[in-house]
Amino acid sequence: MPLRPQRPISRSLHEKLVRAYAQEATRLRELAASATTSRVRSRLLDEADNQDRLARAAKHGIVQPQPI
Repeated sequence: MPLRPQRPISRSLHEKLVRAYAQEATRLRELAASATTSRVRSRLLDEADNQDRLARAAKHGIVQPQPI
C-alpha cells in the first residue's frame, strides 16, 4: 500500500495574522517614504504604527482571526 505524501504543515491562522499585520506596516512605511506631502506621510506612518500595535496584540493573543 503506497504511502500518502506528507503535506507541509501550514502556519496557524494566528501566525499568519501576525505576519500580515507586520507586512502591512512595512508596506505603509515604504509608501510613506515616497509620499509627496507631510500630511500624507504622517497619516501613513500613523497607520503603520497602528498595524504594528495590532501585530503585537495578535502575537499575545489579544487579537484573534475572524472565522470565515
